[in-house]
Amino acid sequence: MLKAVEKGDNDFVDFCRRDVFGTRIACLYNCYSTDYDFVKFWKQTDDDGNIISAVSRIDGDATLSSTGENAEEIYTFLKIVGFRTVQCEKRITELMGEEPSLDGYVVEYIKNRNDIKEVQADNIFRPKEIYDIIKSANLVGVGDYLPWLSDTTFRINRGVTSALSAVEDGKTVACAMKLFSTETAVLLGAVATRPEYRGRGLAGALVTRLAESEKNKRVELLCKHDSIVEFYKSIGFEVKNEWSIITDEQ
Repeated sequence: MLKAVEKGDNDFVDFCRRDVFGTRIACLYNCYSTDYDFVKFWKQTDDDGNIISAVSRIDGDATLSSTGENAEEIYTFLKIVGFRTVQCEKRITELMGEEPSLDGYVVEYIKNRNDIKEVQADNIFRPKEIYDIIKSANLVGVGDYLPWLSDTTFRINRGVTSALSAVEDGKTVACAMKLFSTETAVLLGAVATRPEYRGRGLAGALVTRLAESEKNKRVELLCKHDSIVEFYKSIGFEVKNEWSIITDEQ
């Protein structure tokens, strides 16, 4: 059974603690609640009323955290309500009988394996500079500037998102962000460096600093390529799962 989530649904938030997709969903729910038409939240329950799936959808992009039980029902529902993309555990995509348009790895921070490189960095959010860097890096999920700015600023103002930037000569040259955070978990991302500054360990230093600052929580990050996974392994992350994206072809 699927139904819309109401305000103050603590069971929904508790369910979302299960994985990285739930971290994003719970963070959005804590920020937006049910007050905005462009953000929706649903939950799927079994015959006993236990939550088995949680869904968020913001501007057409859905995130799904699911046990995998009754996957056909949740996917039928998603097709009815409509989506541009659905991101979830790769196993769930397979259970729904779909082929991912994109996939990768979920990595979790375990411990720092190297001395943290000293870089000149600050927490000032310079949106245009950061956006230009991450857009040029072809990172997953980076859409047009104004929607990105609106959502990111909204979350920053609520204290669940922050940016860390390496700065040289007054210019942002590399960045990493706490994209979504809850009481128990943090999803890092937007890790990128200007092309002319790559190979100097800047992004790794920023990610490690952010991860260390939240090491009392579960700290995770989504990787797209095997080579990137090896980079994150070298700075203290381990592969924990696989993610995938389903794209509506209509």
